[in-house]
Formats: sequence, C-alpha cells, structure tokens
Amino acid sequence: MSNQDVIDRFFTAYSQRDFDGLKNVVAGDVVWTFPGNHPLAGVKTGIIEVVSFFDTMGAIMGKSNPSIEKLIVAENEHYVIECSHIRTNLPGGPNIDHHVCVLWTIGNGKILSGRHFFGDPDSVNGYFNAVTAKGFPGN
Repeated sequence: MSNQDVIDRFFTAYSQRDFDGLKNVVAGDVVWTFPGNHPLAGVKTGIIEVVSFFDTMGAIMGKSNPSIEKLIVAENEHYVIECSHIRTNLPGGPNIDHHVCVLWTIGNGKILSGRHFFGDPDSVNGYFNAVTAKGFPGN
C-alpha cells in the first residue's frame, strides 16, 4: 500500500465516521500542526483532536465554497506532500486566495503527523481570525 493509499483510507474512514477504520491508518499519538496566530492554530494530538480539527476545517470550508487546485502531490518512503492553491468564495467575505502545503508523515502504514505550511501566513491569520469572529467554528 502506498502512502497516498493510507491518506485515501484516512479520508474514507473519516467521512464515514469509522473510528475503527481510522485506528487502522492513524497512529494513536498522531500529531497535527496548524501554525498561526488565530483560534484554530496549534498542535492537535491524538485521533480525537485531529478529527475535531478536520470537522472544524470542513465546516469553515463548506461555508466558504472553496476552489481547490492541487498543484503537486509527491511521496517517498515516509512522506506525502500536497501543495495546493486554495481560493474561498464566501459572498461578502472574508475570503482568502493562497498557497498551502501539507506534509504527511507515514510510518508502518499509519499517519504519524501532519503539518501545514502557508505561502502567506499573515493572510491565513487574517482569514481565520475573521471567520471565527463571524461565528464560524473555532472561536
């Protein structure tokens, strides 16, 4: 199974709320890092915190009608990197148009960690501070 297959199985299990399936592809002590100076920033540890983070991000992005263009996805023995151009389309804003990379670390067929890297961290801070101030999840 490729590392991309592990990530695909994660998203399948996540979308089905299949926690047994998640435990098959996510380390119990998984660490997810979302940098910044906004209410969603920080380190999430463990499957429950990571799932909660994905729930929050999904709610925000769902309301924002994003356009996501995957620019490149690459993998090697221990990592998958996904670089994307993301543009949100919330009528009346706030919106963001930025580049982001997510580095997934995989070991023994399980996700060990994830880390976001932003092309323009200040715009990401502004966006997430604005959406949480408007009552989106995370505040």
